Amino acid sequence: MAHRIALVGFGNVGREFARLLIERRARLRREHGLEVRVVAILTARHGSVENAKGINLSKALRLAGAGRSIEPCGRAIRAPATEHIHRSRADVVVELTPLRIAPRQPALDHIVAALESGKHVITANKGPVVYHYRRLRDLARHHHVGFRYEGTVMDGAPVFNLFQETLRGARLLSFEGILNSTSNYILSEMGAGRAYDEAVEGARAMGLLEADPAMDLEGWDATVKACLLANVLMGGRLRPEDVPRQGIAGLDGARVRAARAAGRRVKQVARGWREGRAAKASVSIEELPPEHPLSSIGGTSNALLACTDMIKELLVSERNPGLRQTAYAVYSDLLAIHEGRLIP
Repeated sequence: MAHRIALVGFGNVGREFARLLIERRARLRREHGLEVRVVAILTARHGSVENAKGINLSKALRLAGAGRSIEPCGRAIRAPATEHIHRSRADVVVELTPLRIAPRQPALDHIVAALESGKHVITANKGPVVYHYRRLRDLARHHHVGFRYEGTVMDGAPVFNLFQETLRGARLLSFEGILNSTSNYILSEMGAGRAYDEAVEGARAMGLLEADPAMDLEGWDATVKACLLANVLMGGRLRPEDVPRQGIAGLDGARVRAARAAGRRVKQVARGWREGRAAKASVSIEELPPEHPLSSIGGTSNALLACTDMIKELLVSERNPGLRQTAYAVYSDLLAIHEGRLIP
């Protein structure tokens, strides 16, 4: 079976996903009976191109990596992205454009265009899912197509697959997690004695900071993820801008060092819980005692501690994830759709 993919966004995650497809081409064919062709790549910075026979991904990676247009890889696309998505011969649209915190955003238009035209959708973009989960899920069901989003919260760690597919019948009661790798790295460095500004520059040098640093430093990324978990897994209707939020911007290093000297760790903790029929969430800076399961999560690692009505506590942790892990989440969603598991 063949899948024709349109990549919308060709930034860091999109390129890593392309590398993964190149590396795994033979395995996909041999182990899964799956032929994958990327027939369109739509970008804001490197041009947009289509090729019905399949784009040469190695060439596209070389061009984009050099800051050049990818249009030598095929026929240039001049139509707006949503228009092209509607008429594209792709059967899977992978939406990987940057996060925006707003109900209206281009990524939502891309996903709606794909679903309405009968195409499967995979996204690692948190924005459309956190604001419009029910609408997009119902639209996918109406058109009998896939809508998957495993890479939106914990890179490659299975969160939605775990709760929606593996732990069937279990009800998520609450969660707390370290969900922003950049903030966790900065706090770990400050605990080791580095000043806040120095730790931030270290994160920037490692490529950890979002294009808009406020997403990490002011707590927006963690807040979006907390709302997304609450909305998808607990039936919430939360908007990030309405949720109590504490970022690490300007955090006093003396507080971090004093907590460490006392045996505690300063962490940014995202929480979700139920109040009657409603789901609630918050993101706060807390001093965790050494016995807390999240206390030892350092560096760029992340973790989610969940409480369900069947399993008292369940800890999912991923050590120092990177682009490959987020790309893997997209890859695993592609395999799920290929196997007929359309919506988690």
